[in-house]
Amino acid sequence: MINRLVLALLCLCFACVAANAEPLKIVVRGLFENAALLEIDGRQQLLRAGQRDSSGVLVVSANPAQTVLEIDGKRKTLGLNKQIGTIYREPARAGVSLHKNNNKEYRTRVTINGRSADAVVDTGATSVAMSSRHAEQLGIAYKNGTATAVATAGGVKKAFGITLGRVDVGDIKTQQIAAVVIEGEHPHVILLGMSFLEHIDLQERDNILVLTPRY
Repeated sequence: MINRLVLALLCLCFACVAANAEPLKIVVRGLFENAALLEIDGRQQLLRAGQRDSSGVLVVSANPAQTVLEIDGKRKTLGLNKQIGTIYREPARAGVSLHKNNNKEYRTRVTINGRSADAVVDTGATSVAMSSRHAEQLGIAYKNGTATAVATAGGVKKAFGITLGRVDVGDIKTQQIAAVVIEGEHPHVILLGMSFLEHIDLQERDNILVLTPRY
């Protein structure tokens, strides 16, 4: 009876310790073909694909660019010097919801190089596009860009290819976005084309378009 009581108390103590244990800190210190050098709570160990550490961390696959780890049944892809804890949660992604207007457009406010303007999402445009009037209002020295020509509804227009330092929509932040500035008054609103949208996941439902950044 006493032995059973002691055993029960020991089990309870181990359960309390496990519940209060700090999550492991895992850092990728080296990447090789089919192997990864991991630092787990300060202890380095080379694990080959398919091997599991005594702490339960499994190397699913590895190559010189990245490794896939499985921790508590969840998988995470990490690059060199990237780290996670064993209590892993997907980072919350900032999203922007746009409602379709009466013209069947998804309009939003965009901040370009720190200045704000109206814009419309346009998956048919290969890059961000704006008129020279918009560029001047935003303080963009577009004539320093590459001279080109674009076909518009009003015919072929002179244009300049440029790179925008920053293009932000709400909490979505992007950098070094290709754009074209068309001389004249057209387009009437800035077009958020694919050079911006390629960094974004788009989900449309019930006339609402949700933009979330790709990480």
